[in-house]
Amino acid sequence: MSQTIKFNDSVVMKKLDEVKKKLEAVSLKGPSAHSLGQNQLDFTKKWLYREEQISDMVKQYKKTVHKNIDDTRSNVKKLKEQDEALAKK
Repeated sequence: MSQTIKFNDSVVMKKLDEVKKKLEAVSLKGPSAHSLGQNQLDFTKKWLYREEQISDMVKQYKKTVHKNIDDTRSNVKKLKEQDEALAKK
């Protein structure tokens, strides 16, 4: 019993493009100390610090996902090349 696995790279690439577009839509504005006015409370300092950390985490997340997308795209291209090489044999 022989099974055939079909590799449709164009579908994968389109999905990667969709993910990339949706990732670009992810955004989080950093905290604005100016919007707090003259508040010098300990709470506002901690809040600003926490918001900066969250903003940095979102940026790092996006950077990581972009790298994963690029790596996946590269792997798909390699799989396609291998598939074509096998098909020629």
